[in-house]
Amino acid sequence: MLLRPRRLILGALALLVLLVVAWYVYLALRIATDLNAAVDDADRAKAAVAAGDVKSLDEPLADLATHSSAAADRANGFSWGLLTHLPFVGDDARGIQTASDVVSTLSDGGLDDLLTAADQLDSLVPQDWKIDVAAVTKLQEPIANADAALSDAQAELEAQDSSGFFGRLKVQYDELTSQVRQASSAMSAADTAVQVLPTMLGSDGPKTYLLISQNNAEVRATGGLPGQVSVIKVDDGRIRLTRTVAGNSFGTRAEPLPLSDGELNLFGRVMGTYFLDANFTPDFQRAAELWTQRWDETYPDTQVDGVLSLDTVALSYLMQGMDPVDVGGVELTSGNVVDELLHEVYVRYEDPNAQDAFFRKAASAIFANVTAGAVSPDALLPALAQAASEGRVELAVDDREVSDELAGTAVAGVSLDDESADDSSDDSADSTSSADVPDLYVTLNDGTGAKMSYYLRADTRVSAAYCTDSSAGEQQAYTVNLTLTSTAPANAKKLPAYITGGGEYGIKPGHTFTTVRLFSPDGGQIGAAEVDGMDADVAVREFGDRVVSQIDVDLAPGETADLSWRVVSGEGQGGDTKVWVTPTIDGPAGYDTVASACG
Repeated sequence: MLLRPRRLILGALALLVLLVVAWYVYLALRIATDLNAAVDDADRAKAAVAAGDVKSLDEPLADLATHSSAAADRANGFSWGLLTHLPFVGDDARGIQTASDVVSTLSDGGLDDLLTAADQLDSLVPQDWKIDVAAVTKLQEPIANADAALSDAQAELEAQDSSGFFGRLKVQYDELTSQVRQASSAMSAADTAVQVLPTMLGSDGPKTYLLISQNNAEVRATGGLPGQVSVIKVDDGRIRLTRTVAGNSFGTRAEPLPLSDGELNLFGRVMGTYFLDANFTPDFQRAAELWTQRWDETYPDTQVDGVLSLDTVALSYLMQGMDPVDVGGVELTSGNVVDELLHEVYVRYEDPNAQDAFFRKAASAIFANVTAGAVSPDALLPALAQAASEGRVELAVDDREVSDELAGTAVAGVSLDDESADDSSDDSADSTSSADVPDLYVTLNDGTGAKMSYYLRADTRVSAAYCTDSSAGEQQAYTVNLTLTSTAPANAKKLPAYITGGGEYGIKPGHTFTTVRLFSPDGGQIGAAEVDGMDADVAVREFGDRVVSQIDVDLAPGETADLSWRVVSGEGQGGDTKVWVTPTIDGPAGYDTVASACG
């Protein structure tokens, strides 16, 4: 008789367990349904923004708030809260809870500020050669709020370790984290932009900037030869292009500008002797300093407040959505401007003066179209963002407050932290990395003295191999691979001497000759290097706290070279690694982030 009550008790317990399991399955399904619906709502909102249809955002944003709030309410209830304390499933439950909270919080507050900003983005784009400074100032508060909300969301998501989540949840959680991280990065850049723009646009007095056009057909560490220099004047938002000169017009300086021992050791006297060679260094702030000094001594009547630079590929981005621009009977479009300015002009005109005249007319016509409002905000702002992310737009300014705001951003470029000979750059630019974040740079400089980099293709791959830990802190080891390819035609030696160099510097006509430099992280080391699997002839030098490995690569038409290095970071550098790659005509460029091997 005792068996029956025991069976009843066991049966009741089993039923209770089944009910509890069923409840949690139901709860999980409802949370998953709400979160999936919220994802669909967010996709609809993104599509509306991409189409510039801000008015149609109300419905998807309202749905997003409803679905995300429902998911968060269930994930923060008593029942789900119990799951977060259990072994095996606790981390998954916390992950779902965090994701629900983040999406709900953003939809309740942060997205309202994003919507406000999106509705006013037109104010960042020139119209009739003017940017409305007052309208830009009004954007500061909503963008700052949105930036803070996204930054908090990113921190909350990254605080959870998703490595132990079950398969599908891990994929979705990591995707959400990645999307929030990208949005946070973009909003941080937008926040910086609207904070500094009023001052840069002359809200407190007229400003004068040099616009450097970098020519990727003759590659330099920051992108390309500074082939053309224009003067831009701004006053309370009104923008004028007043003068354009060729980069080669500055000639040869009798004595180089003061250079540091590291600069002389690595780049030679030419860096301070020729305007065209100031950006042998990847440090854009330092190159801008040298360019400004040459400008001031050549044109003392025009003092400048900063340097803005963009390469020809960036120009093609800015022309997206623009009507064709006629220059001397040649129609320039986003699709052909790179080829026309980096190659065809040298085939069409043998006289360098005629080439320079074509460049001046092209720059003036394109600048006039952009500043007159010929490109819509929906096309221009994403184009600028893409160019900046690829290191194709860089900026250096004299205003200390603005410079401090820009430090560490993509447009500020690389900082090598090497004191110049006159100590003037001792604190002019902050490092792009914090204490535990290593950074390394892969730079390219042309050695033909001509325009064969038009045919150069570069593919850089960096992976963190392993992490070691000691009393001095974490230290990472990397494998760095670089593939260089010449796409020049077999008969490239028959091209005009202005393109091939004509053998003037000892390079066979039709060959590309490139000096590759790999800069280790601060305090790091570079081990053996190989080219095509064989030990390479490498020059290893020191530059401040960095080690630099230099390899010269000579490629005949159609040839490829595979370079590889082993690199070790400095001590205490266990964070994700920032990698800079010189922008070329095609391929990955600018800053990238390599996940830490230290977890």
